[in-house]
Amino acid sequence: MFVSGNWAKAFISSAEKSGCDVNDALATVKILASWIRSLPGERSGSFAALKLEKLIREGTAKSNSSSAFETALRFTLLAVKKNELRRINSITAEITKILDRQQGLVKVTLESAVPITEDSEEHIKSALEERTGAGKVSINKRINPELIGGYRLTIGDRVIDASIRSQLQKLEAQLAGLGGIEQGRNGGS
Repeated sequence: MFVSGNWAKAFISSAEKSGCDVNDALATVKILASWIRSLPGERSGSFAALKLEKLIREGTAKSNSSSAFETALRFTLLAVKKNELRRINSITAEITKILDRQQGLVKVTLESAVPITEDSEEHIKSALEERTGAGKVSINKRINPELIGGYRLTIGDRVIDASIRSQLQKLEAQLAGLGGIEQGRNGGS
């Protein structure tokens, strides 16, 4: 059974044992996987892995001899051999999550109806660092006019919605619920 977390942990362990920069190796995996996907022909199984290794080594003979490249190449070819290249995006996403946790980094998406000020962004960062215990908070800002006002934060799979739109939707739901109560009272008279 495929578990992206197991592949991610194995990759990180292998990179650390080889003494290479894990982020460099991860970037190389992404490049290799993208390139392999663009090639015609079979991209899974042992035979395909051997052909690809030969092709990659010939093409990079003089330029890539780093331990990060070797780690990335071995890992990518293993994914080809095990017919898991199609899942490389979920594996690399899991690797990134693990590395972020190790580094105390929390990635946040901040949506607002209008651009937020630098002061507001710093206030949000400070509050999140304090509440999450993160060493660093990285904010990816997006403008979403549908929010009307306020903001929506997405931290992993958690959403904090302080937008005017969500407040209006809650109010609408409450009023709809009251409408049912009023109809019940009036219908019983």
